[in-house]
This record gives sequence, C-alpha cells and structure tokens, in this order.
Amino acid sequence: MRKEIAAELYNYNKFPGPEFKQVGSQIMTDKIELQLVDNYREGFDLTAFNQRFSEILTKFDYIVGDWGNEQLRLRGFYKDEREQATSNRISRLEDYLLEYCNYGCAYFVLKNPNPRRASFDKKSPAKREREAKPKRNRQPRFNREKDWDNRREQKKAGKQTKKQGRNQKPKQPKAKEGNRHFVIRQK
Repeated sequence: MRKEIAAELYNYNKFPGPEFKQVGSQIMTDKIELQLVDNYREGFDLTAFNQRFSEILTKFDYIVGDWGNEQLRLRGFYKDEREQATSNRISRLEDYLLEYCNYGCAYFVLKNPNPRRASFDKKSPAKREREAKPKRNRQPRFNREKDWDNRREQKKAGKQTKKQGRNQKPKQPKAKEGNRHFVIRQK
C-alpha cells in the first residue's frame, strides 16, 4: 500500500530555492520576478513550483514547466535573439512539448525579464584566462620529406643504442602454418 504524503511536506529539491508568491500573473520573490505567459490546462501550481525551482534557472529568459506522472519538470529556454544553443531557444518550445512531454499534458511558461547567473554558476578564473588567450595556429611538425627522413634516422639510432644496452633474449622464429596449437576443421 502506498504511503500518502502531503505535497507541502515532500520537497523534491535537495537545495530548495527562494519562496515565491503569486500576484495575478506575477510570480515573485525578493530578488526574482517572473511573468506567467502561458498556463495551459491550469498547469501552474505554486507549491510544486516552490519545491522544484532551483536558482540555476535564473539564467534563462523563459522557464517551462510540464507535468508528467504527477511530477513537475522545469526546463529553461533562451530568447531567439541570444547566441546560445539552438535547441534551447523559445522558438523550439513546440518541438520540446511534442518530443519530450506527455501528449496533452498541462504546462506553463514563465518569462524572466532580467535573467542573471546564479551565485554558484560563475565561471572559474582559470577558465576565463584560457578563453581570453588567443589560440595559436598549429602547423604540422613535419611537413617535408626531409624532416621525416631525419626523424626516422634519429629513431633508428636511438633503438640501436637501447638494444645494445639491454640483455636481450634471442628471438624465436614465428610459428609456421604447420605448427599451430589449434586445429582448423574443414567441412
């Protein structure tokens, strides 16, 4: 028998975000204001949204929530004008709803007028430095036959000196076709 838990007591999010309040079509907290753009089949539930919301979603221009198996899933989308991945643009919302959501499911779209990165989502200084440095053009090391020949000669000379310094076992001749340790059956 399944144990019944009140929705207010069951928090899906391990690190819950801020507590939101709804005033008409405005969803707001101290630092974040969102506008309810589309509420298909009354898909917006403030309690479930508070439980599922994470601060990482504040970097997106739109937040889409859809219901499947009585669970709310949130996903962020960017404006079409932004230079981001094409699959995360709001113009691809219909494709997302058809491909990844249950057919005819309740969903909602929230618009974030001032997106910003979360406090823990900052790029590390080392990564910023790597991105700021210009990449040097790599050219092939050996682009002439002469260089390749010199390289081969150096390798051969190095192998000979290494072989002379080691105690080597005499090489055994490779097994001939008649001395196999297995039998090939013919039908």
